[in-house]
Amino acid sequence: MSDINRQELEKIAKLSGLTLTEKEATEFAIQLKKVLDYTEEITNLSLGTEVEATRSVNVFREDKAKKQDANPILEIAPKTKDTFFVVPKVLD
Repeated sequence: MSDINRQELEKIAKLSGLTLTEKEATEFAIQLKKVLDYTEEITNLSLGTEVEATRSVNVFREDKAKKQDANPILEIAPKTKDTFFVVPKVLD
């Protein structure tokens, strides 16, 4: 059984950018406890079978690098510089 104390609840609210009233905090604590209890219940399930971990395997073809001329693509780009596409700045 997962119990959330007031300090943990306030920390979760702060990290989530939430400002909770006393009533909302009480309701949130109840809801969070239900979620955590359910998660614990799922974790403790015995499925009766072991599942093999999946592996990342390319079953289609081997990747092979080949040199190609970039000019046809660069010619239709709105803006380029040398052999690169010029795009608007996204991040500051």
